[in-house]
Formats: sequence, structure tokens, C-alpha cells
Amino acid sequence: MSAGACSAKAGAVEEKKISNNLIAVLGIVGSLAGIYVASMFNFLAFVGGVAIILATLWGANGVRTVAKYGIGTGVPSVGMVALGGAVAAVFVGIYLTTKTVLLAPVVALVLALLTGLLIGISARYILKMNIPVMVRCMTEICGAGALLILAHVATITGSFELFYLRSISETGIIMMVFIVGALGILHPYNACLGADERQGRTLKLALATGSAQVVLAGIASLYFLGLPGIITILFGALAWFVTYSIFVKTSFEEGIVFNTGLIPEVEHK
Repeated sequence: MSAGACSAKAGAVEEKKISNNLIAVLGIVGSLAGIYVASMFNFLAFVGGVAIILATLWGANGVRTVAKYGIGTGVPSVGMVALGGAVAAVFVGIYLTTKTVLLAPVVALVLALLTGLLIGISARYILKMNIPVMVRCMTEICGAGALLILAHVATITGSFELFYLRSISETGIIMMVFIVGALGILHPYNACLGADERQGRTLKLALATGSAQVVLAGIASLYFLGLPGIITILFGALAWFVTYSIFVKTSFEEGIVFNTGLIPEVEHK
């Protein structure tokens, strides 16, 4: 492919970025709505899967934004610290609202945002990372992580009450939630990393990693909910097939093979 053709193709895939604020609003409102629906109606537990996907999308966009500053291997560290803060915020938030259960997701989110804010300020001004978006992104990733954990709990158990949070902790399911949640948020940018990384393709993969989590949540929910868990598995599998197919199609459309001449096409004898 000629250099001119490469430039033309690269120009063809350029797109307007989706506002970070819009993604944040979608992640917060959509995730909270999905969490509440899944908790109020067990037969609609699969709606919690929508919350899982949207929370993953928000978190992945936060990772992408901060990682664009070239922190490299620091990407997993950023994610693990933020998700750790999110877990703590969820447990404290639910514990503080045992008498006002409906406020639990909101309180947990607020605590997670404050935790992320503190982590971001420490990283930028105490550790001197000096990344302009560090404070905002750590706040967002931590908030997205809290909603992601709550969405998993609601999808798996049909509730976000303290009793059920203890149940998935005692059975070890919380470990699965933490690991797949972290991977779901961190993997999209790492997989799309490179000079041609762009928001559209990265977030399409985030939708796929979020959908894959729904399948796992559905499997775990078979223990707690039975039939609704099967519906969640089917919903997650369908969502994953659609979103991952779109991601693969986009990757092929945007892929460019350029013969530099540095490596011979045939071996010289």
C-alpha cells in the first residue's frame, strides 16, 4: 500500500471524540439505573448486565485518557489502586446504609469518587507524576470501579444489601468480580495501544469486555437466582458476540499493511 493510500485510509477513520463528560454521565446514570432495576426485580437481573457494560465503558475511557500521557507499565498500577479504593468504598457505603438500603449505591459512588480524588491528588502532587488529567481520571476510574462492583453484586444476587455482599465475599466470588472487573477496564487500551489508537475502537472493545463479564456474572448468579442467571448468560453472550464482532470488523477496516522495504519479501539465495 502506498504512503498516499495509507494517509487516505488513516484520514477516513478519523472521528469526532465522544465527550468524556457524556461518557461519565452515561456511566453513572445508566449504571445506577441498571443496579436498581436488577435489585428490585430478580427476573430482570440481566439488566444489571447493562450496568456492568456501562461502568466498564466509563472506566476504560478514564484509563485511556490518563494512559495517553505515556505512563506505560503504570496502567495496571493505576487500575489496581483505583479498583482497590472502589472495593473499600463499596463495603463502607453499604455498611453505612444498612438502615437506608436504597441509598447504598449512591453513597458508595460518592465515597469512591472522594477516594479517587484523594488518590489522584496524591499521585500528581505528592508522587510528582505531573499528569494534568491524573486527578480527574483517578476519580472517574475509582467511581466506575465502585459501580462495576455493585453492578456485579446486583446481577449475581439480585440485591446490593450487606447480607449478599457478605455472601459473595465468603464464597470467594468477590475475587472473580475484582479480577474480571479490573481486566475489563484495563484491557481495552492495552489491546489497542499504539500510534493509531483511537477512542472509537478502544471503547468498542470495552463494550465487549463488559459483555464478557456479564456472562461470568450470569454463571455465578445460578447459585443465587437460578433461572434469571440463565437469562443473564444468554444476554451477555449475545452482547459479547455483537460487540466483539463490531470491534473485529473495525480493526480490519482500520488495519494498514505498509511495505517499508526493510524486510525482503523473498529470501535471497
